[in-house]
Amino acid sequence: MLIRKINNGMEQYDLTRTARLLPPFIDNLSNWYIRRSRKRFWKSESDTDKNQAYQTLYTVLVTLSKLMAPFTPFLAEEMFKNLTEEESVHLQDYPMADGKLINTKLNEAMNQARRVVELGLAARAEHGIKVRQPLALLEYSGQKLEEELESIIAEEVNVKALRWGMSERGEVAVALDTRVTPELRAEGIARELIRNIQSLRKKAEFEVGDRIILYYQSDSADLLQAMDQMEQLVSKEVLATKVVAKFEETEASEEFVLDGETIWVGISRV
Repeated sequence: MLIRKINNGMEQYDLTRTARLLPPFIDNLSNWYIRRSRKRFWKSESDTDKNQAYQTLYTVLVTLSKLMAPFTPFLAEEMFKNLTEEESVHLQDYPMADGKLINTKLNEAMNQARRVVELGLAARAEHGIKVRQPLALLEYSGQKLEEELESIIAEEVNVKALRWGMSERGEVAVALDTRVTPELRAEGIARELIRNIQSLRKKAEFEVGDRIILYYQSDSADLLQAMDQMEQLVSKEVLATKVVAKFEETEASEEFVLDGETIWVGISRV
């Protein structure tokens, strides 16, 4: 779609409007595709899915450098050479849209999915509920989406289930179940702890793939219970091969406040 719009703008000599198409695309690429594909990029095994994620990103970036060349020639040249080691982006043919590769229905469905996500996150903010706190249900109206897109919405809004309901006007709207059960609260605590442990890993300059031993200690019965219930989830997300509920001298440690209560966490590489 971007190539088609840029081709049309260039043919009409509307260069200002055409150049303004690039920043929103780059924002979507960074904050949607790359952000949502991080686990595909970072997983330790080199399988077909990981290779496809990298190849898709490579193709997009190379094509993007060519599209940018008339507008940001030096930046485009640097991007292109770093990606391809070829002589110059300015010696390449300019990308032309291939209508056979444009799936209009999929684009429309994804736009609706992102609109549902936007409305769901707005509803969370309105009720003062953090995104890391899982919720039970989101109901949406508009067109019924495929299961794969519903799964994306569920991840982005952090809900356990989606339900579709027909709207009389056919407009996109959402209704969020904001009740937090003890089980959901425990998972929310675990998600917040995962974020803090990942930050601690970064501060300690651990490599992305480093496996760790995780130690923790707290006087809070609620936090200890949440850790006991969610140990498997925490281990998977922070790459912990072992979780130990005691104080130990470690490579890095920090105290965190979760849901108003304190927990000490220490990590060491395996």
